[in-house]
Amino acid sequence: MAKTSSILGLNARNRLFLSLNKKFGRRIADSKLLTKKILGKYGLPTPKLYAVFTNPGEVFDFPWETLPDNFVLKPSSGFGGEGIVIVKKKAKWAGEWYLMDGSIINIGELRLRSLDILAGQYSLHNLPDKAFVEERIKIAKIFRKYAFQGTPDVRVIVFNKVPVMAMLRLPTAQSKGKANLHQGAIGVGIDLATGITTYGVVNGQWIKYIPGTKIKVNGLKLPFWDNILTLAIKTQEVIPKLGYLGVDIVIDEDRGPMVLELNARPGLEIQNANLAPLKKRLERVEGLEVRDAEHGVKIAKTLFAERFADRV
Repeated sequence: MAKTSSILGLNARNRLFLSLNKKFGRRIADSKLLTKKILGKYGLPTPKLYAVFTNPGEVFDFPWETLPDNFVLKPSSGFGGEGIVIVKKKAKWAGEWYLMDGSIINIGELRLRSLDILAGQYSLHNLPDKAFVEERIKIAKIFRKYAFQGTPDVRVIVFNKVPVMAMLRLPTAQSKGKANLHQGAIGVGIDLATGITTYGVVNGQWIKYIPGTKIKVNGLKLPFWDNILTLAIKTQEVIPKLGYLGVDIVIDEDRGPMVLELNARPGLEIQNANLAPLKKRLERVEGLEVRDAEHGVKIAKTLFAERFADRV
């Protein structure tokens, strides 16, 4: 168990590390659309963008019926998974779709949600926002028995171009298919050296099995692990003035790892999922000369490898 003095708390995080994130960098991280724009400029993969709404007129003029069978409607500056609509497939009648829970949503309801987003109802700063529609990730087969309805993602904390901690976030029935820990998703620690899962936590409680199943949370080897770590580092490299951030990466069955979004104020529950103190890891890489992404991955694997005899 980690020593209390080594665990990173909110005050220490804000004082010691968030101060490295300057206003311009935070502005990019807080906007999913700006993030997409910059990552796309540098050739880093993100989900395909179908539509952007900046005013009510665009919402009503948009031909919703031309959207593919499945998609996601999001606020650009939303937080905590609020305001997101995940569409699973088309329903029987034109202009209607099934959501992940089996309920039906129609064009009128999608327009209303978009207008709520524009009004800032789900905005991080309670300010007017932009809405957008993007592709829904095709869940990699390896995750299908672990995740409830929604798409799992991997949160990687990057500091000084080194991944210092990571966790797999698994949607549950409680989280309504969203990979958000505060809504009841499962956080599973990941060994940085191997990409193998270690411990699980849900609602602040450690778990060994996916709730309601006999499926262990540990021992799952994530595909594309080196690619995921490299992508997280390259993301930090192209986003100016973000010294400490969380990079959320999804694994598409066909396209592989893609950056879903960034978090300039990543939460601290990741420490519980890994049973490891974040503060100590951050201190170990602070001030290191990191040449490039490949070097950053090697440092992470060397410094933060787990011992597996008792947990797989």
